[in-house]
Amino acid sequence: MDPYEILGVSKNATDDEVKEKYRELVRKYHPDNYGPDNPLIDLANEKMAAINDAYEKIQKERSDKQNAHGESYQSGSTTGKFGEIRRLLNAKRFREAEKMLTEMYDNEKTAEWHYLYSVVLMRRGRSNDAMRELETACSMDPANIEYQKAKQMFNTKAGTYGSTYYGTGGQPLRSTNDDVCEFCIKVKMLDCLCECLGGDLIPCI
Repeated sequence: MDPYEILGVSKNATDDEVKEKYRELVRKYHPDNYGPDNPLIDLANEKMAAINDAYEKIQKERSDKQNAHGESYQSGSTTGKFGEIRRLLNAKRFREAEKMLTEMYDNEKTAEWHYLYSVVLMRRGRSNDAMRELETACSMDPANIEYQKAKQMFNTKAGTYGSTYYGTGGQPLRSTNDDVCEFCIKVKMLDCLCECLGGDLIPCI
């Protein structure tokens, strides 16, 4: 389907109008609004996947047009502190990335800060804390496709083990004292974050 039809906006809609419509749909169909036993959870997941895909296609289409006119667009920072932190994470230099993040001032702790810090926390095995940081990033910037896709990937992969990390209201459903399956999930989720950043922790996953 036409991505504009999926979002319910005109092709002539402004970027702000597209973003606002996307946010509206995320608030309506996000799986966090449904409990794990809700019969509509699968439908909500499918709807969110279609919404994210449509928004991503529109963003890419518009960024390609901008690039053709000598402009640039990036979903994540490639310069400054966050750009350097992303390069460190891609190089698996997690300790250096964590140092840069923890030394930043409170007014610098944007949605991207919380997202990148979740990568570091996942690396340290603090999965629940990492999930909360990612939830904060999604709340601060609900239209950011990178954060939403990372969160969706976590729930999908955790679901293969019979559980999801988020329930209604974004509260973790898993315990920090789970058995070896918990470790496997942590590794898979860390790999997901690395893939979202353009790297790959475990090529075979």
